[in-house]
Order: sequence, then C-alpha cells, then structure tokens
Amino acid sequence: MRKLTGGLILVLAGVLAAPTPTAGAELDPDLRARVDALIADVGRTPTTVSNVVERTPVLWEWANAVSLQGGFVPKNLPLVAFFGPFPRPGTEPAPFQLASMDDYVRQLAWLEEDEEALGTVTRTGSGVFEARSWVTLEVVYTVGSLGMEEGGGIVVSTQGIGGYGRLQTTDPAGDHYVSARVSREGVRLEQDTHRIWGPYGGFRGPAGFPTFRVRGGDLSPGDTIALTYGDRSGGSRGLRLGQFSNDRIALPIHVDPGDGRVYEMPPATFEVVGGAAERVHGFAPSIVGTGEPFVISVRAEDRVYNRATRDIPDLQVLLDGEQVAELPAGQAIHLVELVAGAEGVHRYTFRSPDGEVTGAANPVWVRADPEHRLYWGETHGHSGFAEGQGTPEGYFAFARDDARLDFITMSEHDIWLTDGLWEELNEAVRKFHREGELLVFAGYEWTSPRQRGGHHNVFFRNVGMQRVGVQAAPNLSDLYRGLRAEYDTDDVLIIPHAHQNGDWRQNDFQMENLIEIMSGHGTFEWFGSRYLEQGFRVGFVSASDDHLGHPGYSAGHQAGASGRRSNIFQFGGLAAAWAPARTTDAVFGALKSRRAYATTGAQRIVLDARLNGAPMGSELDQTDRRVLEGRTIGTGPIRRVDLIRNGEVVATFDTRGAGGAALPEGQFEALVSFFSETWVDIRDNPRGQRPWQGMVTVEGAELVGGRLTGTPLPADRFGVDGNTASFDFTTRGSRRSFALVLEGDPAAVRLSLEIAAAAEYGTAPTQVRTPQRFAAAEFTLALPAAPGTSAGARGGNEHVFHEGDYRDSVRVDFLEGLRDDVTFRFTDFGEEEDWYYVRVEQIDGHLAWSSPWWVGGEKPR
Repeated sequence: MRKLTGGLILVLAGVLAAPTPTAGAELDPDLRARVDALIADVGRTPTTVSNVVERTPVLWEWANAVSLQGGFVPKNLPLVAFFGPFPRPGTEPAPFQLASMDDYVRQLAWLEEDEEALGTVTRTGSGVFEARSWVTLEVVYTVGSLGMEEGGGIVVSTQGIGGYGRLQTTDPAGDHYVSARVSREGVRLEQDTHRIWGPYGGFRGPAGFPTFRVRGGDLSPGDTIALTYGDRSGGSRGLRLGQFSNDRIALPIHVDPGDGRVYEMPPATFEVVGGAAERVHGFAPSIVGTGEPFVISVRAEDRVYNRATRDIPDLQVLLDGEQVAELPAGQAIHLVELVAGAEGVHRYTFRSPDGEVTGAANPVWVRADPEHRLYWGETHGHSGFAEGQGTPEGYFAFARDDARLDFITMSEHDIWLTDGLWEELNEAVRKFHREGELLVFAGYEWTSPRQRGGHHNVFFRNVGMQRVGVQAAPNLSDLYRGLRAEYDTDDVLIIPHAHQNGDWRQNDFQMENLIEIMSGHGTFEWFGSRYLEQGFRVGFVSASDDHLGHPGYSAGHQAGASGRRSNIFQFGGLAAAWAPARTTDAVFGALKSRRAYATTGAQRIVLDARLNGAPMGSELDQTDRRVLEGRTIGTGPIRRVDLIRNGEVVATFDTRGAGGAALPEGQFEALVSFFSETWVDIRDNPRGQRPWQGMVTVEGAELVGGRLTGTPLPADRFGVDGNTASFDFTTRGSRRSFALVLEGDPAAVRLSLEIAAAAEYGTAPTQVRTPQRFAAAEFTLALPAAPGTSAGARGGNEHVFHEGDYRDSVRVDFLEGLRDDVTFRFTDFGEEEDWYYVRVEQIDGHLAWSSPWWVGGEKPR
C-alpha cells in the first residue's frame, strides 16, 4: 500500500486506517479545521449512535464543498447526512449505516490527496444500443495510487431502475453473465459476494452483489481488472437491456482496496435508444384561437413508447378523417405547421399507407379569442442524480422534444442531492427554460419518511433559489418554517404525494396549494379528499414520478429486462393549468391559485368547468344555490362525468350518444373491467397493486376477438384462443379493462372467469396495515340488458371481492355508443363550507379531476 502525500496508510490487523489530516482540499479555514478533526476522530473511534449527530453536520458541509468544486461525492452520502437527531427510540441508524459514514470520511480524505487514489473506471468502445437488445459491454477498472491488496476486489453492483438483466457471475452460458480478467501475471480473481445498500445496491437495505476478489498477490497502481458484461464466449446470449431509452444508464462498481470495506466509483455509462416504429402519437395544443397558426408534433414510437429509430414509414395526417398532409419516412418526429379553422373540436389522426402504423393526437378545441389556454406539465420526476437514470439535460430534452410539455420540473430527491448537484440542476433549468415555449421550474423532492411528514415536491418560481432539504429540515413543520424564513410564499409551491404519503393533518395554505392524486405508482383520489376533509383548500394534479428520463410521457417501469412490473407501473399522469399565457408568472400563478386539474395516462383530456361562474380552485361566498356548468372533451369515449360534493357523488351526467365500434351485423362488444381500492384512513402508506391474472371463457356466444382498452402497458398481457381470453395486468386505484367482440344472442351470454391467487405488492413500507394476499376465485357474470335498453356503460353485472375493508370488483357492460364531448349543467343547494369537484372517467379507464371549489366558510388566514 503506497504512502500518500500528507499521511501514511497503515495496515493494522488487516484494516486500513484513515488518512491523516491534509490541507489538500480548498476549504475555508474553519471547515478545514473541523474536517481535519473529523478525519482524526474517525481514525480513532468508529461512528456510533452516541457521536453520529455531532459528526454528521461536518461530513455534510465537507461533502457539499467538495461537490461545488466538481469533486466526486458517493451517491448515498447525502442520505447518511440525514441521520440525527432521532425523534424516538428505534429510529437510530443501523450499524451498517453508521459504518458507511466512516467509509465516506475515509474516501473523501483519500480523494483530497489524490483524486485517483481509488482508481478509475472506463467503458471501452462507443455507440448507443437499442432497447431490449442483447449486448456485450466492457468496463475497465484501473487500480489507483492506493493499490489493491490481496483480498480486495471489485463489487459488480447495479441500479434497480437500470432496466438491464440481473447480473450473474456463475453460469457462463446463462443470460447476463459477467466475467472478469486481471492484467497482473500470477494474480487470479475469486468469485464472492458483498452486501451493499443504497441506489447502487439494496434499495431498502443491504443486498448481496457479485464480487471478484484478488488472490495470489497484490495489484499495483496502473494494473487493471476488465469486466465483460454479457460475455458470450461461454454460450451466453449476452446482457439484455431494459425496455426504455435513456441518455445515461449506469454500470456502477464498488472497490475494496484491501480493507474489507467497499467504496463507490463514478460509474461507466451507456446510452439506450428506441427500436422499430409500431405506433404514432400526436401532441397538439388543446386550445387554439380561430385563424391562429399552430404546430402538431407527430412522433413515431416503438412498442414501449420510446421514440422510434428505425422502420419508420410514410405517414398521412388526417383532420376529422380527411387527409391534410403527408410526412416522409425515416424521421421519428415531425413538426406539422397548421392554421386553425372554424370554432369547434377537431381531431387529428395518423396512419401509414398500409394502415399498419396508426395513432392520434389529443383533441384541439378551436375558440374565438380564448382568454385562457390549457398548458400541460410534469411536476414529479427523477434522474441519475438519485436512484433514477439519465441526466437532467436528457430529462428536459425529452420534455421539450418528445412529450411536448408546456412546463416541467425535475423534483430530485434531496436525500441524494449535494449543493454541487443542485447547482448542476439549476444550470440545466437555465439552459432549457424558454419563456413562451418551455417553462422549466427548479424543484426537488423533500424526501422525509412518512412518520416525519411524508414526501413533498417543492418548486420555485425563480431559478437559483436554494433548497431546504431534509438534512436541515427533517420534519414537515421544519420544511414549512425553513421555506418561509427564506422566501416569499408566492414564489414557492409544495405538492405532497401519496406513495410515501404526505401528512394530510398538516398544510401550509400559502405554499402547499396542490395535491398529487395520481402517479406511476397508482391512483389516489382519496388522498386529495383527506386534505379536503381536514378543511384544507388544495387543488389536484397528477404526475408520473418517472425515473427513466421520460417526463410527461412515462409508460411505467419494469423491474429488469424480464418485463416484470415495478412499483412505478402505471402510465404517468399530467398536470393541466388554465392560464392566460405560457409564461413563468402566468403558469406558476395558475398552479398556486389552483386553476389546475389532474389527468391519468398522459391523456390531455379537456375539462373546463365553473361553479356560479367561478373557475376551478375558487373560493366562493356563501350562497345556497350553486350552478355547475362545464364541458369535457375526451381522448376517448366518456363513460361518466360525476359531480362530487363533500366526498359524495351528487350528480352523474349522461354521456350516451351515437356511435360505438363499427361491427358486422350480429356482433357486439362487452367490456370487462377490474378495479381495486387503495385508500387508508390511518397514517400509513396506501394499499399496493392488485394483480389480475387469469382467463375468461365465453358461453352462449362466439368470441370473435378482443383487445385491451386504454393505453397498454409494456408488462400487460392479453390474448384470445378460441372462446377463451387470457389476461395479466394490475390495478391500483383505477379501472383496467378489455373489450370482447362477441357474436350471438346477448341474453344467452355468460362469462366464466378464473382468477389466480396473488399478493399485494408495490406499496411503500407499511407500519400498521399488513399487505394482503388474494385467494383464487371462480365466478360467472351475465351481460346486462340488450344494447339500447341498458343505462349506458353504467348498468352491468358485477362481482365484488370483500378484502377486509376494501371493495374490489370485476364487472361486465355492453360497450355501446358513448360521446367523447360532453357538456353538463347542474343546480345544487347546499350548506356552508361545502366543497365540490368534477371527475371524468373514460371508457378506457383514464380519468380527469378538476380542482375543487369551496362555498362559504372561513378562508384560511
């Protein structure tokens, strides 16, 4: 082990001692003295529960100083800086967490003396790779100035949201095989495992990862260990990449220089792009003035909604069924310039000449001199700064070019943000923000446990404002107080969400103006209601919580290349803002004043409603008579429109109309839909996903065909074989459905369903309730009355599962004509302090919720 300038690395009983204090880093004198004292203290006494609270602030300040100078800071160090003070017994850090703090002190000290003390990591070769492809990648670790003693080695760690297959080192013919070779003659590598925790390890706690240990000698500076991911030499197919495109996928490794501890290295990375075009999607402005020019983006997509990179055909653009443009083959994104015609709702569709590749855009509502327009945005997403993948630049570029958003923020987890990363994020905000085009807001996710207040996204009106993170504000009241001390409340917007749910018993009415009620984790309308029931006046938005660099158009994550579902399984939602202009102040002001609403599945459903003439989010003076007037324009047929008062449906508006699927005479469609509840009425995290896997056999009619409705997710499965259809998908608070095309007498139809036993999954850790198990079930459903006599898609036969206090269901309905454009009006008479909101549900299960109105009562002060 080599001697470093300023300090001797001693090998005592096989353990590396910490470096002696050094003046290598550019720290102010006071911090320098405290850092040197910390290094010396760690060298003498390990970190324990009794001294961690004293040591944590010094480590955190040191790490931030290093990060602002461009130095490397291990990804999980900011989380360790969150330790202490402890609110109650049993919340102290675990021994492995305390030990990691000492590791970080040693690593920062070594890197101060020599930034390559632990070595370097590089990926050989270049180029990008197609999603879901089998690849071979080589990563070379070069030993640094510390050397590597016998018994040291490399841990081949991973990131749970990396998407690629589960790495293994034991079966050369198996998938995802990783081999290693060492450059020094006479030294061999021995397979082992090592336990690691954090974003590049076990997410909830330490987990074992493949390790190569040095045997037969030491390695000197400059020696190398080459890792081959997807080594095919023994018959392996290679490394299977994940399903989603991303500009920076990490291949993390940790290094043990010989002290039995492991230290994170800056990872090698690679880029993944989409594959062959299988569909098209259009993005259009929702509101356009008559005679105005506007642009529609036409995007070719592969099977899992990545931007396509090959096999992109010619495309025809149709307006209300009539062709208006033709787009040449080979280009993934076309910007089509158009001019709005007469007032009304117009729909653009797309198709290849052979009809194999098709798609549609969201509806365009042309209005004369619109005072307000709809702007669409993403308020919740992550990158490789935390446990996600990709760069902020890739994230914002996707929002601009692929999702065609009007406003965007990246709410990175503050438990993994240093001051240096925060500055990088703000620089990316400055780079991509374009007033009048794409509004980029700086933000972060205050990531405190549910017991301390739960996760809240924090956004700033202006770039360059400093975060108040969990390290300084561990409790929700601390966050409110810290933000108020630094900023005008008009310049801060806080949005709690349900997965690690915010504490609905607390609210700062001047900053916490919106609630996220849907994301890729699930649908949680009840979560917004909890705040309303407490008397808090908050609006509703949806988001994605995307971790793959696909904000605003996130198709749900899969856990590895197998396509299994992860916790973030739904197609993400959107926030809609009614504002007079696409400017920072107009849109931020609309969000602050709750002139906003939520949609699921990235669906740009138009919802325009007023109560006594006031827009959504308004606080009205007391009056007994309340008149709701509105219009909703769906991206598909609308199943129902409900008015909710104080948590109860008081009106449901008729959505029936002409149309429906054009089927041969004698055929009809039945809709089979599945639903599971997610609510909790105690302070605990919500119920997780309910899997629905099984088959339905049709009796009394011929099963001609079928399809999943809505936006199919990559992990969904559906197929028809004879008179039986098989299915495999999950629900968490919203409805999933499939349509069956039947031929025969509807009155004779019986659907026999078999559903496999399953277990709830995908919830954040629960403290009170126990995740459920679901027994296998068999039951029969009959169709409701014949088409033309049933109450639209609302009348039907239903099987209810009583799972403890939860009510899950499977139902069947006729899929008959329903309108995609519904105007509604209702007069209600109510009491003081009533609150109202509108909920729209499409036949495909997608939803929209207005922000509430309040009538009478005392306004918050």
